[in-house]
Amino acid sequence: MSAGFLERFRADPPLAGDGVRLRPWRESDLGAVKAAARDPRIPRGTTVPGKFTANGGLAFIHRQHARLDRGDGVALAIAEPDTDRAVGQLTLLLARQPGSATLGYWLVEAARGRGLATQAVTTATRWAVNEVGLSRIEAFVEPDNGPSMRVLERAGFMREGLLRSYLVLEQARSDAVVYSLLPDDITVVR
Repeated sequence: MSAGFLERFRADPPLAGDGVRLRPWRESDLGAVKAAARDPRIPRGTTVPGKFTANGGLAFIHRQHARLDRGDGVALAIAEPDTDRAVGQLTLLLARQPGSATLGYWLVEAARGRGLATQAVTTATRWAVNEVGLSRIEAFVEPDNGPSMRVLERAGFMREGLLRSYLVLEQARSDAVVYSLLPDDITVVR
């Protein structure tokens, strides 16, 4: 499944949904990386540099391309459809179990509150389930991150439970609420 997932993405980028575009990162997307670096939460749980420099931002963008090259999964820029300006990121990384992937996403503060995250998650996960054939997509969210939980719920994910001390964020451990999306959940989307 993993090779098919990655080869399918190589053949079909970018993805477009209702009001959002998902595409490979470009070096010209440094503005989005810079804005993300200023957010107190994004660098904590991602590879976005906590202190932005142009070199650090470019290294972040190159790491996103390397995920696909290494066979780990895909890391896409979330772009506004009219301007194609990058405002966030969505990742689908292959999980340990065959046919499964782990979802991650973030938006810069200026892009929040417009439904872009929900549209990005919905677009990517529907593609991964319906076109690629993934059987399970999971996401892990800190218990105090209500906005991310609402995005997942609006995209049809089901809350499964709490994993104690599961995440490692800046060398500290944190609990994680686990969500999942299965093919049968897509017909139940709210």
